Amino acid sequence: MPKRARRLAPPNAVVGETELARWFFAGRYADVIATTYDRGGEISPADVGFMVGALTFVDRVDDARGAFEVWRARAGAALAPRTLAACRFFLGLAWARAGYFDRSFALLVAEGFRARHDPDPWVRALVFQGLACQCYFTGRYPGAAANALRAMQAAHEAGFVYAVMLATDMRGHSLVQMGQLQRGIALLEQANKQARRLGLTNNAYAVDTSIATYVTRFVPHAEALDRVEALLRRRSHDSYSRRALLTEAAVQRALRGRCAAAVEALEAADRDALRGDTRRGKVTSLLARLWVTRWQLGPASCRALIDQARELIEPRDVAFRAELLGFEILVARAVGDGERVERSLGELRAMWRTTQHCTAKSALGQFDSERRATAFDEDAVTPILRAVAQRDLGALSRIVSLGVVGVIPELLGLVPGRRMILIPSEDLLLLEDHGNVIVRHRPPRWCPALLRILASGDASKERIVAGLWGLRAYHPELHDPPVRTTIHRLRTFLQPHVSWIEVSDTGYRTTVPVHLVAGAEPPIADAAPLWEEGEVPRLAHREELALRGTAGAPEPRQLVYQRLDEVEQASVPELARALEMSNSTVLRALRTLIDERRVESIGFARATRYRLRAPTA
Repeated sequence: MPKRARRLAPPNAVVGETELARWFFAGRYADVIATTYDRGGEISPADVGFMVGALTFVDRVDDARGAFEVWRARAGAALAPRTLAACRFFLGLAWARAGYFDRSFALLVAEGFRARHDPDPWVRALVFQGLACQCYFTGRYPGAAANALRAMQAAHEAGFVYAVMLATDMRGHSLVQMGQLQRGIALLEQANKQARRLGLTNNAYAVDTSIATYVTRFVPHAEALDRVEALLRRRSHDSYSRRALLTEAAVQRALRGRCAAAVEALEAADRDALRGDTRRGKVTSLLARLWVTRWQLGPASCRALIDQARELIEPRDVAFRAELLGFEILVARAVGDGERVERSLGELRAMWRTTQHCTAKSALGQFDSERRATAFDEDAVTPILRAVAQRDLGALSRIVSLGVVGVIPELLGLVPGRRMILIPSEDLLLLEDHGNVIVRHRPPRWCPALLRILASGDASKERIVAGLWGLRAYHPELHDPPVRTTIHRLRTFLQPHVSWIEVSDTGYRTTVPVHLVAGAEPPIADAAPLWEEGEVPRLAHREELALRGTAGAPEPRQLVYQRLDEVEQASVPELARALEMSNSTVLRALRTLIDERRVESIGFARATRYRLRAPTA
C-alpha cells in the first residue's frame, strides 16, 4: 500500500499523465488496485484504463472485465478514446495470453481495427500493438512484426515511451519465432534498456525473462540456465513471466538430469496456472511436463499427457501445435505406429510452409531426415535431439560437454530407470535414477573393471582379487582387508547410491544394471596399488613370496612384524583388528617374534604394548 492516500485525478486530467498512470508504468499494480478497485468509490475516468490493466497483470481478468463494462455503461456515448483504447488493449492482451482468441479478437481486431486511423497517435499506438499481439499469439509472426513497427511509429509520434518499449519488445519476440534469434534478442535487449531507463522495473524483468528463456531454449549452456534460476529467485509482479521461467527451468533441469528438481518447478507452475485459470498457462505446463516425462519415464509414457494437451490447445496456437506434433511423432515411433508418424510429419511440413515457425522447423529437424538439423544457425538443441532420435553416438561428446546428460539413456536406446552407465571414452560414470543423473568424472582406473565383475552376478572375494590384481592365489587373512577397502571406496564414489553395492552370500554384487557404452580396458596384473604405502597390508606377488622362502601367503608373524614396523607400537587387540586375526593368533606370533629377539614388550597386564626391538650394535 502507498504511504499516503492518492488524490483523485481532476476531471480534465490527460489519460496517461496522472499519478496513478505513473504507478502503473512503474509496475506498482498492487498499489493501483488497492487505491481504485479494492477501495471502492469514485474513480477518475483518466485512471480507468490503468486500473483495468493492473487487474489483468495480476490475473484478475474477470474483475478487469467487470470494471471495463461498468465504465462503458456509465460513460455511454461520451467514451474517452484513450481510456477505451487502453481498456481494449490490456483486456484483449490478457485473453490472448490466456488462449481465448475469440474474445481477444473481438476487442483487439473487431473493435480496435476501426480506430487505426484515430487522429491521436497515443490511441493508434495501442491499437496497432493490440493487432500485433493478436497476430503473435495466433502464429502470424510477419503480421505481428509489421503491426509492432506501426505501433512504434505512432508511439514515437505521441511521445508515448511505454508503448515504444512494448512495440520494440513485440518485434523482438516475432523475429525470434521466425528464426532470427540474433536480431530478435538484440531488439529485446533494446526494449530492456528502454524499460530500465524509464524506471519500468517490472517490464524490464519481463523482458529479462524472455531473453533468458529464448537463450536457454536454443543455446543450452549452463550459464543460460543459471540466468533463469537467478530470475526465479527474484520477486515477480507478473504471473505470466513467472510461469514462463518455471516451465523453462523444468525443461532445462530435466535435460540436465535433474528431474526431481524439474518436477518441483512444474508443480509451482501448475499451481500458478490453476490460480489464473488460463488455458495457455495450463498448456505451457503440460508441454513442459511432456519434456520431463520423456526423460524421467520414457517417450511411451507421454501418451496420456498428449491427449490432455490436444484437448486444450487452440487450433490457431501454432507454437503449441508444432511442439505437440513433435511429441506425437516421438510417441508413435516408440510404439511402432508408422502411419501416425507420417501423418504428423505431413502436418508439420504444412505448418512450416504456412507459418515459418521455428518450433515447427525444429520438430522437423529432429524427425525428418530430409531436413537440416537446426531451426536456425544459433540453434544448438535441435541437433542434440535429432541425434537422440537417431541413436547417433557420435554426438555423445557434445552432449557431455554441454551437460545435457539427461538425454543419454534415450540416446543409448534405454528406458529410464536405475543403472550405472560407464563411458570410458569420456572418462566418466553416470548414476541414473529415473531421470536424475549424477555425473562422476574420472573414476579410478580400477572402477570399470570392478563394476564389470560385480555386475555379472555374485562376485566372490577370490574373483575380485583375480580380476583386479591378477592374483591366482587367494588368502583371506591377506586379501580380505584390501577387498573390503576397495568396496568401501567404490561405495563412497557412488554416493548417494551406496545401496547399489550390497553384500551377497558369497561376496558382493550390484543391485542395478551396469551399462558399458564402450569396452572397458581389461584388468592388468600390475595395476597400481589402491592405497598409500602402509595404509593396509601390502599385496605381495608370488615372485616376492618365493624370494622369502614361502610357497603362499606370509605367516602371521610376518604380518605382525610389518604392522609394528608401520605403527611403531600396538597392543594385541589393535593388531588383531588391523590384521583381521584372532587375539590368540596375534599373541602366538608375538611370542615367536620375542623369542627371535625382533620384538619387545613394554608395560604390564592390559597396558602391555609391543614394538620392534632396536638393533644391537
